[in-house]
Amino acid sequence: MITRLRVLHGQDLVGELAEGAGGVIAFQYDRDWLAKGFDLAPASVPFDGMVNPAARALFGGLPGVFNDSLPDGWGLLLMDRALKKHKNLDRADISPLIRLAYMGNRCMGALAYQPELLPDHDGKAIDLAEIAAQSEKVLRGEASDVLEELRICGGSPGGARPKVTVAFSGDMQVCQSSYLDLPAGYSHWIVKFRNDSRQGESDPVELGRLEMAYADMARAAGLEMPETRLLELTVNRTKEAFFAVKRFDREGNRRIHFLSLAGYVYANHREPSLDYSSGVLPATRKLTQSDAEVEKAFRRMLFNVFSHNKDDHSKNFAYLFDPLKGRWRLSPAYDLTFSTGMSNQHTTAISGAGNPTFADLKKVATDRRIKEWRRIMDEVRGAVAQWPVFASDYEVSQAGIEDVARALSAIDKVCSG
Repeated sequence: MITRLRVLHGQDLVGELAEGAGGVIAFQYDRDWLAKGFDLAPASVPFDGMVNPAARALFGGLPGVFNDSLPDGWGLLLMDRALKKHKNLDRADISPLIRLAYMGNRCMGALAYQPELLPDHDGKAIDLAEIAAQSEKVLRGEASDVLEELRICGGSPGGARPKVTVAFSGDMQVCQSSYLDLPAGYSHWIVKFRNDSRQGESDPVELGRLEMAYADMARAAGLEMPETRLLELTVNRTKEAFFAVKRFDREGNRRIHFLSLAGYVYANHREPSLDYSSGVLPATRKLTQSDAEVEKAFRRMLFNVFSHNKDDHSKNFAYLFDPLKGRWRLSPAYDLTFSTGMSNQHTTAISGAGNPTFADLKKVATDRRIKEWRRIMDEVRGAVAQWPVFASDYEVSQAGIEDVARALSAIDKVCSG
């Protein structure tokens, strides 16, 4: 049983996590890190030499910034199966520290944990089509075992849908696991698959095309986006297009510290828990100290509203830290697609509303002092109005284009002012 973990940033010791009596988990910064490092989560985890328990018990007792190192949904499914196979651990016996030790060096962001459980960083070639086929079997309960490559590549990203973290060559023709230093010309990517195992809620076959069209639409709306690609694969004799996005927590072999909004403010992303006006934008202001970053968050709110992306929960906002500049910034946008959210309402409220009107949008802008809010709204609306063009570029079906267009038109009518 693991009751202590070393937390690393590169080769530097950040501090230690320890589980004490009653399962209480506490963290203590290393003295050298306090002198030379940076605050992992300002005003969220005390930046001092004391032994500090988590502010809340929300994440199994973990401080939020370390909970960001763990996957959820799909990644936890793979983790639980692997720990049962290799360590004979049932889910009830897997503590948060054991989960972090399992992740070891394979986390999103810059942090790593020692000792590691089940390390395997061989950097070998990956067959994405085989990984996709294996993912389908796991989700359908047809695979009692988990392919080792899927365990390594698929256990890191969050979200319910299956996805893998891999490295691609510059021409996107060679794919390999991505936990060793990459060869020259390679870069880090996330590839998303579909979840077609949920009865009555299976993802559409053209999900990858829809998300690719949304990525282009978001760029046109002025959102900062990572590089994205559409990958054509033949899985189980069926050709399908999968959405791939370049990781913004990696620059070559450099790892970038990542803090989700959920981890920062201790918000449960599985239920409505925040408001843009009193949560997202103030947190962005507090962490970044930047009007420009707050404006970016406001623009993203407008895009989520006008594009019918209601799955705007607290883990879909994140911040990156630049140690050279000593500055936080809002991460590029991610997980943007048509979504009904919870009960067809936005997971993050807009001035108290799950389905906002123009007055609600204006109130957020007024309350948070967004000076150019009308111009930003016009830019976002103008981009979203071009949905049929973006969708046609990626061969979304005519029925899919029309279904989304009707929903977007209805929102525009309510929120146009």
